[in-house]
Amino acid sequence: MATNIDIHSWYSEEGPDDDIIISTRARLARNLADFLFPAKMTADDAHRIQSLIYDAASFNPNYTMIDLESLSSASRRLLKDKNMLSGKVPSALLFSGDKEESFCLINESDHLKIVEFSAGFACEEVARRCYQKDELFQQKLQFAGSFEFGYLTSRLGDLGSGLKISLRVFIPSIVLSGKIKELSDQLNIKNCSLTPLFPSVSNKADFSNFLFDIYPQNAFSGSEIDQIAQIEAAGKYVLKTERKISAEFADNNATVVLNFFRQGYAKAMHSLLLSYDEAVDIISCVKWGLSNNLISGISHEELNSMYYATKDGYLDYLCNSYPFEFEPDVKSDIDLQLKRLRAVVIQQTFEGITNEKSVS
Repeated sequence: MATNIDIHSWYSEEGPDDDIIISTRARLARNLADFLFPAKMTADDAHRIQSLIYDAASFNPNYTMIDLESLSSASRRLLKDKNMLSGKVPSALLFSGDKEESFCLINESDHLKIVEFSAGFACEEVARRCYQKDELFQQKLQFAGSFEFGYLTSRLGDLGSGLKISLRVFIPSIVLSGKIKELSDQLNIKNCSLTPLFPSVSNKADFSNFLFDIYPQNAFSGSEIDQIAQIEAAGKYVLKTERKISAEFADNNATVVLNFFRQGYAKAMHSLLLSYDEAVDIISCVKWGLSNNLISGISHEELNSMYYATKDGYLDYLCNSYPFEFEPDVKSDIDLQLKRLRAVVIQQTFEGITNEKSVS
Protein backbone atom coordinates (compact mmCIF):
# COMPACT_ATOMS: atom_id res chain seq x y z
CA MET A 1 0.00 0.00 0.00
CA ALA A 2 1.63 3.26 -1.15
CA THR A 3 0.71 6.77 -0.03
CA ASN A 4 1.85 10.27 -0.90
CA ILE A 5 0.78 12.40 2.05
CA ASP A 6 1.79 16.06 2.27
CA ILE A 7 1.58 17.35 5.81
CA HIS A 8 1.29 21.13 5.68
CA SER A 9 0.43 22.85 8.91
CA TRP A 10 2.14 24.98 11.55
CA TYR A 11 3.41 21.89 13.37
CA SER A 12 5.38 20.73 10.31
CA GLU A 13 7.41 23.95 10.22
CA GLU A 14 10.84 24.62 11.68
CA GLY A 15 10.90 26.49 14.97
CA PRO A 16 13.52 27.79 17.42
CA ASP A 17 14.91 25.04 19.68
CA ASP A 18 12.38 22.52 18.32
CA ASP A 19 14.66 19.63 19.25
CA ILE A 20 13.40 20.11 22.83
CA ILE A 21 10.52 22.61 22.74
CA ILE A 22 8.12 21.13 20.21
CA SER A 23 5.59 23.95 20.22
CA THR A 24 4.39 27.12 21.93
CA ARG A 25 0.72 27.95 22.47
CA ALA A 26 -0.78 31.24 23.63
CA ARG A 27 -4.41 31.66 24.68
CA LEU A 28 -6.10 34.92 25.58
CA ALA A 29 -9.48 34.63 27.36
CA ARG A 30 -12.08 37.41 27.04
CA ASN A 31 -15.77 37.81 27.91
CA LEU A 32 -18.26 40.32 26.61
CA ALA A 33 -19.65 42.81 29.12
CA ASP A 34 -23.32 42.44 30.13
CA PHE A 35 -23.50 38.73 29.26
CA LEU A 36 -23.37 35.71 31.58
CA PHE A 37 -20.47 33.29 31.22
CA PRO A 38 -21.09 30.44 28.71
CA ALA A 39 -21.95 27.91 31.44
CA LYS A 40 -24.92 30.08 32.53
CA MET A 41 -26.03 31.88 29.38
CA THR A 42 -29.13 31.13 27.33
CA ALA A 43 -29.12 29.73 23.80
CA ASP A 44 -30.26 33.12 22.49
CA ASP A 45 -27.34 34.84 24.21
CA ALA A 46 -24.95 32.28 22.77
CA HIS A 47 -26.14 33.05 19.23
CA ARG A 48 -26.01 36.79 19.93
CA ILE A 49 -22.43 36.56 21.21
CA GLN A 50 -21.42 34.45 18.23
CA SER A 51 -22.84 37.07 15.84
CA LEU A 52 -21.21 39.98 17.67
CA ILE A 53 -17.79 38.32 17.60
CA TYR A 54 -18.09 37.35 13.95
CA ASP A 55 -19.07 40.92 13.01
CA ALA A 56 -16.14 42.27 15.04
CA ALA A 57 -13.80 39.92 13.18
CA SER A 58 -14.39 41.84 9.96
CA PHE A 59 -10.90 43.30 10.41
CA ASN A 60 -9.70 40.05 8.88
CA PRO A 61 -11.56 39.23 5.63
CA ASN A 62 -10.01 35.74 5.66
CA TYR A 63 -11.72 34.67 8.88
CA THR A 64 -14.07 31.71 8.47
CA MET A 65 -16.71 30.73 11.01
CA ILE A 66 -17.43 27.04 11.63
CA ASP A 67 -20.57 26.13 13.58
CA LEU A 68 -19.34 23.16 15.60
CA GLU A 69 -22.84 21.90 16.33
CA SER A 70 -23.16 21.01 12.66
CA LEU A 71 -19.87 19.12 12.46
CA SER A 72 -19.64 15.34 12.43
CA SER A 73 -18.00 13.50 15.31
CA ALA A 74 -15.09 12.62 12.98
CA SER A 75 -14.52 16.30 12.16
CA ARG A 76 -14.58 17.21 15.83
CA ARG A 77 -12.08 14.49 16.60
CA LEU A 78 -9.77 15.84 13.89
CA LEU A 79 -9.93 19.32 15.45
CA LYS A 80 -9.28 17.86 18.89
CA ASP A 81 -6.29 15.89 17.61
CA LYS A 82 -4.86 19.14 16.24
CA ASN A 83 -5.21 20.67 19.73
CA MET A 84 -7.80 23.12 18.42
CA LEU A 85 -10.42 21.74 20.82
CA SER A 86 -10.08 20.55 24.40
CA GLY A 87 -12.62 20.01 27.15
CA LYS A 88 -15.95 21.74 26.55
CA VAL A 89 -16.82 22.04 22.87
CA PRO A 90 -17.40 25.69 21.87
CA SER A 91 -20.37 26.73 19.78
CA ALA A 92 -18.16 27.98 16.96
CA LEU A 93 -14.61 28.19 15.70
CA LEU A 94 -13.23 31.25 13.94
CA PHE A 95 -10.01 30.70 12.02
CA SER A 96 -7.90 32.13 9.22
CA GLY A 97 -5.18 30.66 7.08
CA ASP A 98 -4.58 27.10 5.96
CA LYS A 99 -1.98 26.29 8.62
CA GLU A 100 -4.48 26.59 11.50
CA GLU A 101 -1.95 28.26 13.76
CA SER A 102 -4.34 31.15 14.48
CA PHE A 103 -7.98 30.76 15.51
CA CYS A 104 -10.63 31.80 18.04
CA LEU A 105 -12.93 29.66 20.17
CA ILE A 106 -16.40 31.11 20.72
CA ASN A 107 -18.51 30.19 23.76
CA GLU A 108 -16.22 27.54 25.20
CA SER A 109 -15.53 28.25 28.90
CA ASP A 110 -15.33 31.97 27.96
CA HIS A 111 -17.06 33.96 25.23
CA LEU A 112 -13.87 34.41 23.23
CA LYS A 113 -10.49 32.71 23.34
CA ILE A 114 -7.84 33.93 20.95
CA VAL A 115 -5.39 31.09 20.29
CA GLU A 116 -2.01 31.20 18.57
CA PHE A 117 0.36 28.28 17.92
CA SER A 118 3.96 28.24 16.78
CA ALA A 119 6.51 25.54 16.23
CA GLY A 120 9.43 25.65 18.65
CA PHE A 121 10.15 28.19 21.39
CA ALA A 122 8.29 31.40 20.51
CA CYS A 123 6.64 32.95 23.59
CA GLU A 124 6.92 36.60 22.56
CA GLU A 125 5.76 35.86 19.01
CA VAL A 126 2.54 34.02 19.95
CA ALA A 127 1.75 36.58 22.66
CA ARG A 128 2.27 39.44 20.19
CA ARG A 129 -0.13 37.86 17.70
CA CYS A 130 -2.74 37.32 20.42
CA TYR A 131 -2.64 40.92 21.60
CA GLN A 132 -2.67 42.24 18.06
CA LYS A 133 -6.02 40.51 17.49
CA ASP A 134 -7.24 41.49 20.96
CA GLU A 135 -6.71 45.18 20.13
CA LEU A 136 -8.64 44.82 16.89
CA PHE A 137 -11.54 43.03 18.59
CA GLN A 138 -11.69 45.72 21.26
CA GLN A 139 -12.39 48.35 18.63
CA LYS A 140 -15.88 46.85 18.30
CA LEU A 141 -16.43 44.81 21.47
CA GLN A 142 -16.52 45.76 25.14
CA PHE A 143 -14.90 43.09 27.29
CA ALA A 144 -15.79 42.51 30.94
CA GLY A 145 -13.19 43.69 33.42
CA SER A 146 -12.53 45.64 36.59
CA PHE A 147 -9.77 47.83 37.95
CA GLU A 148 -9.21 45.42 40.84
CA PHE A 149 -9.30 42.05 39.05
CA GLY A 150 -8.42 42.87 35.45
CA TYR A 151 -10.25 40.95 32.73
CA LEU A 152 -13.06 38.79 34.14
CA THR A 153 -13.00 35.13 33.18
CA SER A 154 -14.96 32.01 34.09
CA ARG A 155 -11.94 30.43 35.80
CA LEU A 156 -10.27 32.11 38.75
CA GLY A 157 -6.81 31.17 37.52
CA ASP A 158 -7.40 33.16 34.32
CA LEU A 159 -8.44 36.40 36.04
CA GLY A 160 -6.17 39.33 35.31
CA SER A 161 -4.54 39.26 31.92
CA GLY A 162 -6.44 36.22 30.66
CA LEU A 163 -3.17 35.15 29.06
CA LYS A 164 -1.81 31.64 29.28
CA ILE A 165 1.26 30.54 27.32
CA SER A 166 2.22 26.87 27.37
CA LEU A 167 5.17 24.91 26.04
CA ARG A 168 5.19 21.30 24.85
CA VAL A 169 8.61 19.83 25.57
CA PHE A 170 10.56 16.63 24.89
CA ILE A 171 12.93 15.91 27.80
CA PRO A 172 14.11 12.26 27.77
CA SER A 173 17.48 12.97 29.36
CA ILE A 174 15.95 14.72 32.37
CA VAL A 175 13.53 11.84 32.93
CA LEU A 176 16.09 9.05 32.44
CA SER A 177 18.54 10.75 34.80
CA GLY A 178 15.91 10.91 37.54
CA LYS A 179 15.86 14.72 37.56
CA ILE A 180 12.18 15.22 36.72
CA LYS A 181 11.13 15.96 40.32
CA GLU A 182 13.92 18.51 40.62
CA LEU A 183 12.79 20.13 37.37
CA SER A 184 9.16 20.26 38.54
CA ASP A 185 10.21 21.92 41.80
CA GLN A 186 12.24 24.56 39.96
CA LEU A 187 9.34 25.31 37.62
CA ASN A 188 7.00 25.70 40.60
CA ILE A 189 9.31 28.41 41.89
CA LYS A 190 8.83 30.14 38.52
CA ASN A 191 5.01 29.92 38.94
CA CYS A 192 4.80 27.18 36.29
CA SER A 193 3.49 23.62 36.32
CA LEU A 194 4.84 20.53 34.58
CA THR A 195 2.33 17.93 33.38
CA PRO A 196 3.08 14.70 31.46
CA LEU A 197 1.28 14.40 28.14
CA PHE A 198 1.03 10.64 28.57
CA PRO A 199 1.12 9.75 32.29
CA SER A 200 3.30 6.73 32.99
CA VAL A 201 1.57 3.56 34.16
CA SER A 202 4.78 1.65 34.78
CA ASN A 203 8.49 2.13 35.41
CA LYS A 204 9.31 1.08 31.85
CA ALA A 205 11.58 3.42 29.86
CA ASP A 206 8.81 4.39 27.46
CA PHE A 207 9.59 7.42 25.32
CA SER A 208 5.96 8.50 25.28
CA ASN A 209 6.53 9.39 28.95
CA PHE A 210 9.10 12.03 27.98
CA LEU A 211 6.62 14.54 26.54
CA PHE A 212 5.38 17.27 28.90
CA ASP A 213 3.40 20.49 28.91
CA ILE A 214 4.65 23.51 30.86
CA TYR A 215 2.17 26.27 31.66
CA PRO A 216 1.71 29.15 34.15
CA GLN A 217 -0.26 28.41 37.30
CA ASN A 218 -2.38 31.58 36.99
CA ALA A 219 -2.81 34.75 34.94
CA PHE A 220 -2.87 37.31 37.75
CA SER A 221 0.76 37.23 38.94
CA GLY A 222 2.28 40.42 37.61
CA SER A 223 1.70 42.13 34.28
CA GLU A 224 1.43 40.46 30.89
CA ILE A 225 5.12 41.24 30.36
CA ASP A 226 5.95 39.54 33.66
CA GLN A 227 3.94 36.48 32.71
CA ILE A 228 5.63 36.17 29.32
CA ALA A 229 9.00 36.54 31.04
CA GLN A 230 8.06 33.77 33.52
CA ILE A 231 7.27 31.18 30.89
CA GLU A 232 10.30 32.23 28.82
CA ALA A 233 12.51 31.76 31.88
CA ALA A 234 10.96 28.33 32.43
CA GLY A 235 11.60 27.37 28.81
CA LYS A 236 15.22 28.53 28.92
CA TYR A 237 15.79 26.57 32.14
CA VAL A 238 14.41 23.41 30.51
CA LEU A 239 16.58 23.90 27.42
CA LYS A 240 19.73 24.41 29.46
CA THR A 241 19.00 21.46 31.76
CA GLU A 242 18.02 18.97 29.03
CA ARG A 243 21.01 19.79 26.85
CA LYS A 244 23.47 19.59 29.70
CA ILE A 245 22.17 16.24 30.95
CA SER A 246 21.77 14.89 27.40
CA ALA A 247 25.44 15.55 26.58
CA GLU A 248 26.59 13.85 29.79
CA PHE A 249 24.16 10.94 29.40
CA ALA A 250 25.11 10.28 25.77
CA ASP A 251 28.82 10.40 26.56
CA ASN A 252 28.51 7.93 29.42
CA ASN A 253 25.76 5.69 28.01
CA ALA A 254 26.46 5.52 24.27
CA THR A 255 25.26 1.91 23.98
CA VAL A 256 22.01 2.65 25.81
CA VAL A 257 21.25 5.66 23.61
CA LEU A 258 22.01 3.76 20.40
CA ASN A 259 19.93 0.82 21.59
CA PHE A 260 16.89 3.05 22.18
CA PHE A 261 17.14 4.37 18.64
CA ARG A 262 17.75 0.99 16.99
CA GLN A 263 14.83 -0.65 18.78
CA GLY A 264 12.45 2.14 17.85
CA TYR A 265 13.61 2.31 14.26
CA ALA A 266 13.45 -1.47 13.79
CA LYS A 267 9.92 -1.60 15.18
CA ALA A 268 8.87 1.25 12.89
CA MET A 269 10.23 -0.30 9.71
CA HIS A 270 9.04 -3.86 10.33
CA SER A 271 5.59 -3.34 11.85
CA LEU A 272 2.40 -3.77 9.89
CA LEU A 273 0.10 -2.36 12.57
CA LEU A 274 0.89 0.35 15.12
CA SER A 275 -1.19 1.92 17.89
CA TYR A 276 -0.80 5.63 18.60
CA ASP A 277 1.04 4.92 21.86
CA GLU A 278 3.52 2.75 19.95
CA ALA A 279 3.91 5.47 17.31
CA VAL A 280 4.70 8.13 19.92
CA ASP A 281 7.32 5.86 21.45
CA ILE A 282 8.93 5.21 18.06
CA ILE A 283 8.92 8.86 16.96
CA SER A 284 10.47 9.90 20.26
CA CYS A 285 13.19 7.23 20.06
CA VAL A 286 14.19 8.50 16.63
CA LYS A 287 13.97 12.12 17.77
CA TRP A 288 16.40 11.40 20.61
CA GLY A 289 18.70 9.64 18.13
CA LEU A 290 18.68 12.77 15.98
CA SER A 291 19.36 14.98 19.01
CA ASN A 292 22.42 12.85 19.80
CA ASN A 293 23.75 13.01 16.21
CA LEU A 294 23.23 9.29 15.58
CA ILE A 295 21.30 9.86 12.35
CA SER A 296 20.66 12.27 9.50
CA GLY A 297 18.15 12.47 6.68
CA ILE A 298 15.26 13.68 8.83
CA SER A 299 14.55 16.87 10.75
CA HIS A 300 13.05 17.68 14.13
CA GLU A 301 10.15 19.48 12.47
CA GLU A 302 9.33 16.34 10.45
CA LEU A 303 9.38 14.24 13.61
CA ASN A 304 7.37 16.80 15.59
CA SER A 305 4.69 16.84 12.90
CA MET A 306 4.37 13.06 13.18
CA TYR A 307 3.01 13.38 16.73
CA TYR A 308 -0.05 14.98 15.09
CA ALA A 309 -0.11 13.15 11.76
CA THR A 310 -0.32 9.71 13.38
CA LYS A 311 -3.37 10.48 15.53
CA ASP A 312 -6.65 8.70 14.80
CA GLY A 313 -8.46 11.86 13.68
CA TYR A 314 -5.94 12.69 10.96
CA LEU A 315 -5.64 9.08 9.78
CA ASP A 316 -9.43 8.70 9.68
CA TYR A 317 -9.56 11.82 7.53
CA LEU A 318 -7.00 10.26 5.16
CA CYS A 319 -8.98 7.03 4.96
CA ASN A 320 -12.08 8.97 3.96
CA SER A 321 -10.23 11.23 1.50
CA TYR A 322 -7.96 8.85 -0.43
CA PRO A 323 -8.53 5.45 -2.08
CA PHE A 324 -6.24 3.23 -0.04
CA GLU A 325 -6.01 -0.47 -0.79
CA PHE A 326 -5.92 -2.42 2.47
CA GLU A 327 -5.28 -6.12 2.99
CA PRO A 328 -8.47 -8.27 2.97
CA ASP A 329 -8.43 -8.85 6.73
CA VAL A 330 -7.83 -5.14 7.41
CA LYS A 331 -10.26 -3.35 5.12
CA SER A 332 -13.33 -4.45 7.07
CA ASP A 333 -12.08 -3.09 10.41
CA ILE A 334 -11.60 0.69 10.80
CA ASP A 335 -9.37 0.25 13.86
CA LEU A 336 -7.03 -2.01 11.91
CA GLN A 337 -7.09 0.40 8.97
CA LEU A 338 -5.88 3.24 11.18
CA LYS A 339 -3.12 1.08 12.68
CA ARG A 340 -2.06 -0.08 9.22
CA LEU A 341 -2.01 3.43 7.79
CA ARG A 342 -0.11 4.70 10.84
CA ALA A 343 2.65 2.17 10.19
CA VAL A 344 2.85 3.15 6.51
CA VAL A 345 2.99 6.90 7.26
CA ILE A 346 5.83 6.40 9.72
CA GLN A 347 7.76 4.10 7.36
CA GLN A 348 7.52 6.59 4.50
CA THR A 349 8.70 9.40 6.77
CA PHE A 350 11.67 7.35 7.96
CA GLU A 351 12.80 6.24 4.48
CA GLY A 352 15.45 8.96 4.23
CA ILE A 353 17.16 8.24 7.58
CA THR A 354 20.86 7.54 7.02
CA ASN A 355 24.33 7.69 8.57
CA GLU A 356 23.66 5.78 11.75
CA LYS A 357 26.73 5.81 13.97
CA SER A 358 28.15 2.85 15.83
CA VAL A 359 29.24 2.69 19.43
CA SER A 360 32.98 3.41 19.61
